[in-house]
Amino acid sequence: MEFLLLVGCAVAPGIALMSFFYLRDRYDSEPLSLVGLLFFLGMLSTIPVMYLSDWLQQGMSSPYSRTFLAVALVEELAKYIMTIAIAMRHREFDEEIDGIVYAVAASLGFATLENIIKALVFGWETVALRAFFTVPGHALFGVAMGFYLGKAKFTASKKKRWLLFGCAFLFPWAFHGIYDALLVSGQQKIILTILPFMAFLWGLGLWKVRHAQARSPYKPLEERAQDV
Repeated sequence: MEFLLLVGCAVAPGIALMSFFYLRDRYDSEPLSLVGLLFFLGMLSTIPVMYLSDWLQQGMSSPYSRTFLAVALVEELAKYIMTIAIAMRHREFDEEIDGIVYAVAASLGFATLENIIKALVFGWETVALRAFFTVPGHALFGVAMGFYLGKAKFTASKKKRWLLFGCAFLFPWAFHGIYDALLVSGQQKIILTILPFMAFLWGLGLWKVRHAQARSPYKPLEERAQDV
């Protein structure tokens, strides 16, 4: 019974956050089959990505090199490739906010299985920390990724499209690297800056969601008139 409760608590943050961001797509919800596929593929990627990350870290002496070049880079690149390969050309990807929904799904799939593994290894003491920080962090990295992928999908300029594709990887990579670097610093004052950093990520992420919502072609005319 305790095992099931532990696993349930490890899964719950990912499901709750996925539901939250899925419901932000107010005007033309994405098919659950496609969202679920990305979530599932994100879960499948967790173990090979963790092994690759651990292997890369063996040749790095600096903890900051490991966080940016082995952990954040590998994890965000995996999510980036999955989202582009599965969702980018799908007919259901027909508005900017869809990029956010799909990237968050891939990110939270990864975070959920990682959370289960960490909970089983480290027990209850890791569940609360990861529920309030690590899993939301992955979701917010996904928001940054999906925001720029959504813009890239619908821009007419080829040059701007490639710039946006670059931003879709660079911003979540930077945010993830900074998050991990704060945690591995070993200094309490630096670790505590994770609180304002997470507040910043939430503020920025919710702004990006609202911005993408406002640009939806499915937004009712009466709501558009209120925005004028």
